[in-house]
Amino acid sequence: MLALGALAAIIAASCSTAAEETAPPTPTVAVEPAPDAGPTATPAPSPTPVPDPPGRADIDPGVILEQGPRIAVETADGQLFTMLGDGTNQIPLTAASEGTRNRFPTWSPDASRLAWVTSAPDGSAPEVRAARFDGSAWTEQATPTSPFLLSWDPTATRIAALGPGDTGLELGVVDLAAAEPSYQSVDQGSPFWFSWSPDGDALLVHASGVRLDRVPLEGSPQVLEQLPGAFQAPQWLDGPVPLVYADTVDEQDFLVVAGDLGAGRRAIATYDGYLQFAVAPESGLIALQVLDPALAPVPETITASFQSEELVDLVDPIPRDQLTLMATFGGDPIVLHPDPRTPRSEGPVVAFTWSPDGAQLAWLIETLPAQGGCDSETAVYEWRFWTGSAIVDGPRFVPTATFACNYVPFFDQFEQSVSFWSPDGTQVVYAGTDVDTGERGIFTHQIGSVAAPTKLVDGELGVWSPDAAGSAATSSL
Repeated sequence: MLALGALAAIIAASCSTAAEETAPPTPTVAVEPAPDAGPTATPAPSPTPVPDPPGRADIDPGVILEQGPRIAVETADGQLFTMLGDGTNQIPLTAASEGTRNRFPTWSPDASRLAWVTSAPDGSAPEVRAARFDGSAWTEQATPTSPFLLSWDPTATRIAALGPGDTGLELGVVDLAAAEPSYQSVDQGSPFWFSWSPDGDALLVHASGVRLDRVPLEGSPQVLEQLPGAFQAPQWLDGPVPLVYADTVDEQDFLVVAGDLGAGRRAIATYDGYLQFAVAPESGLIALQVLDPALAPVPETITASFQSEELVDLVDPIPRDQLTLMATFGGDPIVLHPDPRTPRSEGPVVAFTWSPDGAQLAWLIETLPAQGGCDSETAVYEWRFWTGSAIVDGPRFVPTATFACNYVPFFDQFEQSVSFWSPDGTQVVYAGTDVDTGERGIFTHQIGSVAAPTKLVDGELGVWSPDAAGSAATSSL
């Protein structure tokens, strides 16, 4: 077993180029109204904006719209606003006067826009809406049912929306690049997990526990595996062997990497149980955990098209209830949890998430189980962090029902669309009640600091923009 410090060398080598090319953080400046240049990282979406939408909040025309990484906040009454990472420059986005609930805020990859789901108590059709952080460039598209998960494609022009369907869960795509926004039903199944292709033209779908398909937005689906292993969300990376998923051969489950059509599979690890994993493309590392018992029924084995290839058992099976790090090229696993610093009995990790540069990992353990369901707000979570060379402790808190019920159980899927890390990797944002002070709201914590977490505002959920929100947008006020 390698020491924790050994992996620091791997990260240093894999991230050195990216570090040299990364510019310093954009300073906070005032944004003056100017002609709309659109996003700088991707072509500007060009749907027809909604004129004076009733759901858009009124903003003081004299407000200074400050650039910088922003946190989108969902409030208890279902409204949204954005703010800088220190809680200042709060900009309302939605209007309570419309009488709608606005949930699941999700930043686009270039941070130029925020998408969310709107539902009305009068039973009118739910909508996926998107706007810049000040409410400008507002667009909206009705959906058949109310989605509970949004995921922008890498080009920041389409949004995958997952929600209830006629036969389980329905995956639809909202196209914001068309002259008029549109909704396209793509696939159905239950449970349902997916990952966007790097070009945004297809999705890798793991549906109903019995199929792993490549589903293009135009054309017919291609079956990659008729029976993948017992796991949750696959991941489609940008590279020569982009697919990461779990496979079953001769009743043995493997974590594998493969080509974009499933060929050329290579085993990274074996396991017995139910797998959750998250890949950090920037560092080439995979965090994984095997749970017992399986969380979903596993049907009888079916031989799939590529399962004639022999997968070699490279390492001993990954033990259950253990948070492990591995490189995508394989090698010895490194155990982060149970905490190797103190040999004590602890349950499995409830969620884990990579920093934006893939050099650090944050995870949550449940130090006090919930007395009732996830919405009872009685569980106690504790943050822990791997900094690349050491494990450090974080604060304890009682999570809000929104965070504990809607995000934590599906963290490996949300890992691909939502970030709780600041863009510079120095802080995390979370929602709940501080165990020591009893304060409830949106908090930030500085990684490695012994100082108490900072309460910013009241709220049920906070998610960080992946970059300086507003740097690619100007106010239309």
